[in-house]
Amino acid sequence: MAINLVKGGKLDLSKEAPTLKNALIGLGWDSNVFDTGSAFDLDATAFALAANGKCASEQDVIFYGGPIKNADGTVDHTSHAIKYMGDNKTGDGDGDDEQIIVNLDNVPDNIDRIVFTVTIYDAEVRGQNFGQISNAYIRLVNN
Repeated sequence: MAINLVKGGKLDLSKEAPTLKNALIGLGWDSNVFDTGSAFDLDATAFALAANGKCASEQDVIFYGGPIKNADGTVDHTSHAIKYMGDNKTGDGDGDDEQIIVNLDNVPDNIDRIVFTVTIYDAEVRGQNFGQISNAYIRLVNN
């Protein structure tokens, strides 16, 4: 089943995929076709939010610079339920350029929802925007 969202769109997985247990969130894009002087470095981030819509601590922001960095470049949430799999800084290569894996059974009870975002690293300084990126996508796969 495929669902296409628009910018800012939301999807309630408890309704759309109630049996989902293990999810892979993949981000991909093609390397720079515009001459801005720098590669386009897109970054995926997961925000583990409490019922009040806020992260309880900095450990609830899972991204390339997260506080629990592993030797292999991955970043874990304190619960190990959410894992950022590594930072691709160019978009080169086929398939997902960055991935976040979520084991929903291990998400702590104080986490009400997980929000995924995509940003361009240092976009303002590099003069970059999403309109300059080719073939960008974010996808959720039932593992």
